[in-house]
Amino acid sequence: MKSMRKGSMIDASESIRRKKVRRTFLLLNCLFEFYAGITGATFVLFLYSKGLNTMEANLVIAMSLIVSFFMEIPTGALADSIGYVGTTVLSGILMAVTNVLFFFCDTMPVFLAAQISLGIACAFESGTLDAWVIDNTSTEESRTVFILKNKGVSVMMILSGLLGGLVADFYLEGIFLLAFVAAVIYIGISLVVMPKVETVRKTRTQRQISEAASGVKKVIKESVQYCMKDKNVWNVILFNSILTFAFSPVFVFWSPVLHSFERVNYTVIGLAWVLMRAAMLAGNAVLERRKERSFSALAVISAVCGISVFALAYLHTFWSLMLGILLFEFFLGIIYPLKETVLNAGISHENRATVLSFHSMIVSIFNYVSMLVMGKIAEIWSIETTWKISGLLLVIAGIVTVINKREKLLS
Repeated sequence: MKSMRKGSMIDASESIRRKKVRRTFLLLNCLFEFYAGITGATFVLFLYSKGLNTMEANLVIAMSLIVSFFMEIPTGALADSIGYVGTTVLSGILMAVTNVLFFFCDTMPVFLAAQISLGIACAFESGTLDAWVIDNTSTEESRTVFILKNKGVSVMMILSGLLGGLVADFYLEGIFLLAFVAAVIYIGISLVVMPKVETVRKTRTQRQISEAASGVKKVIKESVQYCMKDKNVWNVILFNSILTFAFSPVFVFWSPVLHSFERVNYTVIGLAWVLMRAAMLAGNAVLERRKERSFSALAVISAVCGISVFALAYLHTFWSLMLGILLFEFFLGIIYPLKETVLNAGISHENRATVLSFHSMIVSIFNYVSMLVMGKIAEIWSIETTWKISGLLLVIAGIVTVINKREKLLS
């Protein structure tokens, strides 16, 4: 009888611990992504307010992307040595440093340093919290908590984006002050709560940086060999990379163009951010109702999206441009999950992790190149020119893909 009572007490205690793990995981994810939310609508405008041109601003934005890409290997090796808590704390410290630099400084070299700090922070955080919650809960619980994470982060991004617009109207640098507070809370929870609720502190074996680098070489080699055998997978990877290249100018330039209209303040930009997130969620809902998830469907919707992007260059009133951007975001809500589905469906189970890593590398490179190329084009010609190029690229890529698919079916 006593043993049964003791067993039930242990089960209850374990249930409470896992619940705390899940809550901690959700809270830490929202706090880490708070920076992206509160700066999402106004960050480019902040850079422009400091005298940076389109090319310089894009270079600053791209810095965190490329640093995160290249630092994935050394930070991963270091993270294996210091464990989940140490890695999470370090990512929070770097995030705090990022906000301090943006808050107090106003020169491009310091902005680049801040973005380097941000890139390293993202590299440390990448996958750490996910691995932590998996190791400290059951498989079924981890699946549920990942769904809750996506919903929670989505809501937080909407609310923090609106907050960022409101704060920026009073004090533009205030967005970084609030993000700094979030980073400090993130560090505190990592130091105090994570060690108390975790049972598995470090399960991965320690790696040297050279071993991690050889792992990346293996990913590239095996992925190239796999793509040579299965051209369909390579076509999907290339198509997704083109999508990333073409979407970049809209992501970067929507807020400066809207802000250029008379009587449009940062609060209006924040409201636009909320509507954009809502439009994307509407696109997600439409896709959930559709059964067609083929590569051809992705190509068609991308071509239609390209037409909407091209049309943005010819919309010269605030409301027409706002509606055009919302339509673009609606298409993104369909395209993003669809392209992931198409890619995963085309890869065999035993090669999935390797090829997905390779896909992430290629897409990151295309994103970085787009930032630089489109920034220079906008500086020489205009922002509208980048939208025309992106729109044409999407339409051409979509049409070519559909034609190739039909030719294969007929042959």
